[in-house]
Amino acid sequence: MFLQASSLILLALGIFVFVYVGHVMARKKGLNPRFWGVMGGLLGPLVIPLILFSKPHKKNSE
Repeated sequence: MFLQASSLILLALGIFVFVYVGHVMARKKGLNPRFWGVMGGLLGPLVIPLILFSKPHKKNSE
């Protein structure tokens, strides 16, 4: 019983870490942090190379 509870806690912690990493990396690159946070929760470690290889968002200077 304890093993199952600790596994769920570790899984939730891992998901939270990749949500946070995706959010922070996307914000630094000028991408939508909410979208990439959700993708971090769904895709896990795959979100890191996806953000690194995506083009930065350019803002209009007007």
